[in-house]
Amino acid sequence: MEYINTGKYFAQVAGSLEAHAISELESLGAKVLQEVPRGIRFSCDKATLYRIVYCSRLLQRVLAPLVSFQCHSEKYLYNQASKAIDWTSLFSPEQSFSIDSNVSNSHISHSLYAGQLLKDAICDSFRSKYGKRPDFKTQGAVIGFNLHIRENWATIALDVTGISMHKRGYRIGANLAPLQETLAAAMIVLSGWKGDRPLLDPMCGSGTILAEALMHYCSIPAGYLRKDTGMAHLPDFDAELNSTIRKQENTRIIPLPKGLISGSDISVGSITYAEENLANLPGGENVELMVTPFQDLHRQSGRCIITNPPYGVRLGNDESTKTLYHELGDFLKQKCPDSESYILCGNKELVPELHLRAHWKKSLKNGDIDVKLAKVIVK
Repeated sequence: MEYINTGKYFAQVAGSLEAHAISELESLGAKVLQEVPRGIRFSCDKATLYRIVYCSRLLQRVLAPLVSFQCHSEKYLYNQASKAIDWTSLFSPEQSFSIDSNVSNSHISHSLYAGQLLKDAICDSFRSKYGKRPDFKTQGAVIGFNLHIRENWATIALDVTGISMHKRGYRIGANLAPLQETLAAAMIVLSGWKGDRPLLDPMCGSGTILAEALMHYCSIPAGYLRKDTGMAHLPDFDAELNSTIRKQENTRIIPLPKGLISGSDISVGSITYAEENLANLPGGENVELMVTPFQDLHRQSGRCIITNPPYGVRLGNDESTKTLYHELGDFLKQKCPDSESYILCGNKELVPELHLRAHWKKSLKNGDIDVKLAKVIVK
């Protein structure tokens, strides 16, 4: 297997978070080899890989390359996929599998077709040995593979977690279009908050920012609740070492002081979701939640305020959005002295609607939407 021989892996990252993910990987012990759009090539030993998978807050997926080769035809892709990998040694015919494929600037020009060829190669390998094939699933598969072909160079990799790493496992319920966990974690990182002052999300929705702040402060590994399915299928998986790494990281978890993190929302349903989600995390009961519109909150001095105001279809129309941002800016100015605020604005045109000077603005991606994180300081 290629990754066993080279010690090299590939991390998929949400757009705009590459530089921050590099810093995180290096802090966890990896050697970064190359940054590409939405991805990072890195090397590490086995223990570091297990630590990255368990602790990374910013990565989407980690891929372990199984084989790479020049690929100039559909037939060659099928033949190499059939011969170069013993698929039956990775999983059983009773287990399901999935394939994520991406093709660019290559003879094979359709990602779905490339994925179909790989699927056929895997299924035919099982039929040849067992007389039956495993089930293919687009969601909820036991093991996942990634096929990437760029400029006729193909790489087939195993998804180390088998599930997107943003799925922490604490979210039971959520409103429409909740903030992705990796973006919320990035907002915490960019704010520089380390628990030196109380953190408030005055429009907390189902509590994603609050949960990520809790995990960040308390050193709760991002994979603490996540049900990874891919790791055990690595040919060189060391279950004892993986268990040791996880136990080591769990000993670093510290309690959350009551009142250090708080959130409010106008919606009873949102606060109910937030309570249920936070209850799944150690210390979640110490996050203070209120069903209150931010306009009615009492004075909030000396706070770190991190929030994702609704915008666009979630609010109704442009004028409603502008009014909300006006009121948010007024709230920060009138009720939040000596505070730093980090506002995830739906687009750059909304930043001036706060009527406050932005100390800085950073471009981020919320899914496929270009957004701005604005830092506002009120003396």
